[in-house]
Amino acid sequence: MSDYKMIPCAHYDYLELACMHGYRLDIELQDGSLCQARAITTQTHADKTEWLVVEHQAGQQALRLDSIIAITPTDPHASFGRVMIACQ
Repeated sequence: MSDYKMIPCAHYDYLELACMHGYRLDIELQDGSLCQARAITTQTHADKTEWLVVEHQAGQQALRLDSIIAITPTDPHASFGRVMIACQ
């Protein structure tokens, strides 16, 4: 069984918005790192884990949603600001 912790649906909606608009994001991760990338899409894998696919200089990367602490769009016209995604 997976140790994946689902995020609240309201938080997932912000990730979907970011993907729809291709927002560039500052993504704060549980391990203390910061990822700066453009939101591409979300995915659900067969084991029921959910992922955010982003694109940055090194290419595409999938981030497990429960590893994301917060996202902040860097686009000045973004429809939302910093959003807490998963609990620490």
